[in-house]
Amino acid sequence: MNKRNILICAIIMMLSMTQAQKKHHKNGYQIKFILEQVEDTMLYVANYYADKTYMFDSVFLSPKEPYTFILQGDSAIPRGVYVVAGQNKMKYFDFIVDSSCHFTAHVTNVSPKHLDFVNNITYLNSPENTQANEFMRVAGHFQQEMARIHREMKNAESEQKQPSAKQIKAKKEEWISYKDSLTRYTQQFIEKYGTTTLFGKAQRLAQDVPVPEAPRDNKGRLLDSNFSYYYHVNHYWDFCDFSDSALINTPIFHPRLEMYFGQVVYPLVDSIIKYADILLDKMKDNEALFRYTVWYITNHYERSQYVGHDAVFVHMVLTYYAQGRCPWTDEAVLERMTDHAEQLNHVLIGKYAPELWMFDTNNVLLSNYGFNKKYTIMWFWDVDCGHCKTATPKLIEFYNTYKDTFDFEIYAICMSSDTAKWKKAIVEKGLPWTNVGGNRANIDFRKIYGVTTTPYLYVLDREKKIIVKKIGVEDLEPFFRNHEAGKRIQ
Repeated sequence: MNKRNILICAIIMMLSMTQAQKKHHKNGYQIKFILEQVEDTMLYVANYYADKTYMFDSVFLSPKEPYTFILQGDSAIPRGVYVVAGQNKMKYFDFIVDSSCHFTAHVTNVSPKHLDFVNNITYLNSPENTQANEFMRVAGHFQQEMARIHREMKNAESEQKQPSAKQIKAKKEEWISYKDSLTRYTQQFIEKYGTTTLFGKAQRLAQDVPVPEAPRDNKGRLLDSNFSYYYHVNHYWDFCDFSDSALINTPIFHPRLEMYFGQVVYPLVDSIIKYADILLDKMKDNEALFRYTVWYITNHYERSQYVGHDAVFVHMVLTYYAQGRCPWTDEAVLERMTDHAEQLNHVLIGKYAPELWMFDTNNVLLSNYGFNKKYTIMWFWDVDCGHCKTATPKLIEFYNTYKDTFDFEIYAICMSSDTAKWKKAIVEKGLPWTNVGGNRANIDFRKIYGVTTTPYLYVLDREKKIIVKKIGVEDLEPFFRNHEAGKRIQ
């Protein structure tokens, strides 16, 4: 190859590399933080995901550019809200990655004793961050003034300087004025940016949908006393852009989700399942939101302290995970979840209790279906169980006091394999009910009834349907009274 061809090839290679670098740089990111008067030599950068922040990267003071820290990479940086923290891990400020991932954040006039970043930061080449910071600055001012007024009123009370009615009225009016200003400013911001920028969408999501006045008939009477509730629960998510996956990377989505199922949806199983399915259907085409939401609902109701909420967990697992709608789930985890849900499915409130045959102390087979009583209490206990030793005397007292009042019998299952010890305990403790044990049974009752700890009880009705479970002995008497009165337990 002659020198001319070598030179042409070299030029072509250089041009190709330049174009590749340009393309690569375009897909990457470079964010500069210029922090004048800040003594840090390293910064931490973390990203929001739902209700947590996760370490994204750490950046060091540039040896070439004063006060400058450069966050950069060759791959795409996910859209979302990020946190900048000092080397002592104190939070400095949030910033947003949206349409621009090549920009500069310039901070001036701050010191270790005056870390006011919001009012002393400017952005270059990032209109989204400029808009967001301006919003936080103005909204923060209104919030600070409202807090000041509240503080002044509290201080006056603590100093026993009771303000006059005129002073109280003036302070209230001043507080309302700032609140109204904050509301108007927020509404104006959302009208301008609520559908176009990530920060605007997040602020829009944070707002409650206004509930219109309930309809009335021609005599002014309410047509539906539950109108406000149903409107709120059905329109709660109207301000959410379900097409934008990056909302999960903001500190807004999780609190809204948590509030919906914690304070808005009525905590009855049928209601929870209904609105969970409706919500998940809205985000079925957005894997990021769907993935987190289906996990949150499943996990939340598996751990719920409300009686019967395990039915929500069962629904979520069998409807979404077991049906292949959560393909990211590890196979071993999926198998454990499905097995657990299928086990719980047999003993949900409202279902017939699995029939259990076990031997009593005379080696006679007895069934939990063998009582012609209005109620049957299944009591799982163990001889050496510390909690059982505390609860059993209370159960004896309850049994002797209310067995005829509420017309029930107790079918007590001892979990111990030591038959002699079990029989001795019956005599010593004076257990007056039907006692079975010895671990010989027609079914694997530990697994089917989900008994992993003791004591554990179920209450069955006359048809042997489960009407409550996992309540304490001290809760039996109020439960029966409420149940007899037709009230539902939560």
